[in-house]
Order: sequence, then C-alpha cells, then structure tokens
Amino acid sequence: MAFSRISLVVLLLFIITVHVVESRSVLGDIVMNNGRSLLQYPPQLNCNSACQTRCSRNWRYKMCLKMCGACCSKCSCVPPGTGQDTRNVCPCYDQMRNPHGQLKCP
Repeated sequence: MAFSRISLVVLLLFIITVHVVESRSVLGDIVMNNGRSLLQYPPQLNCNSACQTRCSRNWRYKMCLKMCGACCSKCSCVPPGTGQDTRNVCPCYDQMRNPHGQLKCP
C-alpha cells in the first residue's frame, strides 16, 4: 500500500515537471519576439519624421502631413517609402477611409 502511494506521488511529480518544462519552451517562443516581450507596448513611432518621409514627394505636402499624422496616431504605423505600392504593409493605415469612401491616408 505504501509503495503504491509513493509511486503515485512520484508519477504525479514527474508529470508536473514535464508539463512545466514543456510550457516554458512554448512560452519562451510566444513571449519573446526579437528579444522583446509581446506583452510590452510596441516602441513608439515618431509620426512626424515617418510622415515627412512618406509625404516628401507629395504635391500637397501640408495636407499629406496632416492626414498622415492622423492616420499614424491612430494606427501607430506608416508604410515605408512614398508610393502606394507599400500601403499593405500597414493594414490599419491601408483600410482607413474618409466619409466619402476614399482612402484617407496618403
């Protein structure tokens, strides 16, 4: 009787140990992304400089900066470059529309 209880306790400790070790390896993959925890806030984007780069070739520079700044503050993302071909890099930025259904973000 005593042997079966000890065996049961040892078996339970073994199962718990295996579970803890496996969960640590899974959590290590989930929690760390490029050395940063996924639970932390993303690094703050400098909207002014990102929008200046984005709008540098736009013929309506001031309007572009205004709209890009509004989109950046909401989405925390500005697509790289100046062309429309990179809009899909930031889905929130890409899908924002004005009341007339036109693309809001330059």
